[in-house]
Amino acid sequence: MATTSLSGCGSLKFGFGSSTESPKPIEVVTKPIEKTPLSLPDPTPLRTKPIEWIVVTTENHEEVFKRLEAKGNQLVLFALTEEGYQQLAITMGEIKNLINTQRIIIGKYKEYYETKKEDPPKK
Repeated sequence: MATTSLSGCGSLKFGFGSSTESPKPIEVVTKPIEKTPLSLPDPTPLRTKPIEWIVVTTENHEEVFKRLEAKGNQLVLFALTEEGYQQLAITMGEIKNLINTQRIIIGKYKEYYETKKEDPPKK
């Protein structure tokens, strides 16, 4: 019974083995795909609110406190040392550079995705 079942499978054609037909060649067709345009709106320009800096020294602190009290402000001071102020200025410059770099990168992406290829010159 085992011999019959094994030899019986060999007589059937399943698309492989000793077929007289040669396999059809595979045809690969490629064509360029158009890039999808990016629809990124330009970001809204940053509109900063005005900041009033008050320099408080040992000579003017009483005058500054009186002026703040007259305006109804609470007497709360946030202070920086000279070195701290320099670090703040450097950090703000680095943030500005990072934003400019990101703006350039986004511009290059838009340029890549949204410009059309020029036709090759005709001979």
